[in-house]
Amino acid sequence: MKTSESIHNGKRLHPLTALLSSMGLIKEALIPLVVLLTTWFFRGEGTSGAGYWRIIVIAAIVVCMLGFGILSWLRYRYEVSDGQLKVEQGIWVTKRQFIPIERIQTIDLTEGLLHRIFRVTRVQVQTAGGNKPEVVLSAVTRKEAHHLREQLRAHKTNAQDEGIAETDSLEAGKVGNLSGDWTGPTKPEVDEQKPMYKSSLGSLFIAGMSSGSMGLAIALVLALMSKVDEIFPDLKVFQMVVDMFEFAAIPLIVAAGLLIAWVLGVCLSIIKFTNFTIIRSGDELVISRGLLERRQVTLPLARIQAIRIVEDLLWQPFGFAAIHVESVGYGNEKGETTLLFPLLRRTEIERFLQRMAPRFAVQSTLAFEALPHKAWRSYVLPWTVIFAIATAVTVWFTNWGWLGPILCLGSALLGYRSFKDAGSMLTNDMLVLRMRRLALTTVRVPRNRIQSCRMEHGPLERRWGLATIGISVASRLAGAQFELYGLPVSKCSAIMKWYRPNHK
Repeated sequence: MKTSESIHNGKRLHPLTALLSSMGLIKEALIPLVVLLTTWFFRGEGTSGAGYWRIIVIAAIVVCMLGFGILSWLRYRYEVSDGQLKVEQGIWVTKRQFIPIERIQTIDLTEGLLHRIFRVTRVQVQTAGGNKPEVVLSAVTRKEAHHLREQLRAHKTNAQDEGIAETDSLEAGKVGNLSGDWTGPTKPEVDEQKPMYKSSLGSLFIAGMSSGSMGLAIALVLALMSKVDEIFPDLKVFQMVVDMFEFAAIPLIVAAGLLIAWVLGVCLSIIKFTNFTIIRSGDELVISRGLLERRQVTLPLARIQAIRIVEDLLWQPFGFAAIHVESVGYGNEKGETTLLFPLLRRTEIERFLQRMAPRFAVQSTLAFEALPHKAWRSYVLPWTVIFAIATAVTVWFTNWGWLGPILCLGSALLGYRSFKDAGSMLTNDMLVLRMRRLALTTVRVPRNRIQSCRMEHGPLERRWGLATIGISVASRLAGAQFELYGLPVSKCSAIMKWYRPNHK
């Protein structure tokens, strides 16, 4: 909301804001400036009179950017009054935002390295249904950040999502006195009013063994390996490996690269999720994490659309799982996937959900309904046949045909395991699907959170009396999609009737 009313008694941000604004401008112009300087020096213009003048011009541009950052800081003011968060900013054009406090959905706190050095915090304020933060306070003192958050919460009404909030509050009261010894990899510090779970370093190490950081780690290792011979031209590392191991050189190089990437991925995961803590405060979950960059986000329970319980292939023998949520109206986009907790024992999941998100807890006595025996063909045959055909073609042109039978056998075993693990569960108000790719994923979706539900089957499935059930929930820009194939047609029809009980 914008208005022409001026802010008279507004507060300024921390002076670090001026430096951060200038650094942002310099960062955007850094690559063009470096390219220009490098080009001038390689042309021999760096020591000439013209070259010095160019350097002076670039230095002047940098000084102007610093001045722009200072002016931006001087022109930025904010205050909370009249039930609104008011912000005024702009050098040439003054922009004013007046946001009613009841519309504020989340208040997130982040601390980068510079923030931690100066003991300040970055505050992001987002309204319900916003695609991005409405207000970003680049740097305020920690005391002011917590005061501002409490001030906004104190004025915030509870009208939004009243039905879900009341349900969660009642269920929280039912489980508020849970007791028992904690046997998981993390030790919770539980308050009757604000349940809290904190992840241990050991559990983060286990979680990092197969985390999403592996993708970034592999990219970094590949970039580094591509520059090894350029950095150390006299060593000729790859040539030495080829001379020593000949035909085994390529597998060894790949294995070494993957091992380095794995170790780096574990380290990145630990750095990212160190001090991972989740606290339930009323109808909100407050999640904190990070070693180098500390981040604290607020997730309203009413915005959770689905829960995903992910059991990675390496975790399953030890009984560990990670818990994710699909949320809407939260984060930098329309919705986003959030890690709710990095690692828990499988036996502790229900108690965790009862404390943190009671709406998604199910009775431990309920069991999954397995797929019919004839559904194994839908899981085992497709990829096994594809690999068999690829093997038959490959053996005529390369010496790697021996890999074909291994891939076929591996595909068949994985497909059969996926078939055995798949299943579904239907309660009065929740659909639970379990499926496997490599990781075993269990999805829990309340009926009123399902955006669409469909049943489909191909020619072979139709012949076998099977079908695929697919659901979608609001998450990210395109939404999240979940499918389970190999279900009996009668089961899919029952799910469709459960989803649309009044549909004829």
